[in-house]
Amino acid sequence: MSFEELDEPHPLAACPVCGQPLQVAQRQVHCPQRHSFDRAREGFVNLLRPGKARKAVIGDDAEMVASRRRFLDRGHYDVLTQGLARLVEDLDADQAVEGLLDVGCGEGTFTAAMVDALPQDRPTMAFDISRPAVKLTARRVPSALSAVASVIDMPVQDHSVALLSSIMAPLHEAEFSRVIRPGGRILVVSPGDTHLAQLRQVLYPHYRPHDELVALADALPVVEQRRFTSQVHLASAQELHEVWGMTPYRWNTPLDGQQRLAQLTELDVDVHFVATVFAVPH
Repeated sequence: MSFEELDEPHPLAACPVCGQPLQVAQRQVHCPQRHSFDRAREGFVNLLRPGKARKAVIGDDAEMVASRRRFLDRGHYDVLTQGLARLVEDLDADQAVEGLLDVGCGEGTFTAAMVDALPQDRPTMAFDISRPAVKLTARRVPSALSAVASVIDMPVQDHSVALLSSIMAPLHEAEFSRVIRPGGRILVVSPGDTHLAQLRQVLYPHYRPHDELVALADALPVVEQRRFTSQVHLASAQELHEVWGMTPYRWNTPLDGQQRLAQLTELDVDVHFVATVFAVPH
């Protein structure tokens, strides 16, 4: 059932003003205290807590989001998309995933892969701080409640989430602990040490491998870890610009690194992700 067709309390979503469960209607979501939030034309809702956060331009901008969507639609990260689908299927077979929350969902490619791996009746919520990203998620995953929201102040009910996913997104241990249910699972995907190594060697004079440490490992037991690796051929200057433009490299590449990148017309790069599943105690 799509988000547009619901007219009942959402099992995961909470009002950002008062914290009570949100009722999902066709044109808006609202809570018992009559706080209401209109749906945008694309189908998402803005659930940032009212205040200065609404006034700022925050999160990935439209150009960065568009670069990521074009790059992912070319299939360059299919090893992760397909790996996530298999992992979520296995988690559901082991312990039924009664609700999925995708934190920092970006433009929705990975959200869609996880949602498609679950039975259609499982409630799903996805959010990101970037409005342009959430617009695309709402279109790609209409069965999910897609929202603009912050990881440090999640509009999610306490202890309601069976599976929380954070795919290459910021972590917030206190909020994760608040919303995950006892016995739930937290899935964190981070870059492996060789991820895009050849590109970073071009961009930075002193290249260092990614640090694979996941902060949650100090607080929660790891029940499973999988690596997804491949090598992809970036066949044009446009594809190289896309991968550069969709990552934080866009903001911190020195001028000489940008010049070296501009001279390239193709490059083989390693794709390397680490998926870690944490167990929440009962």
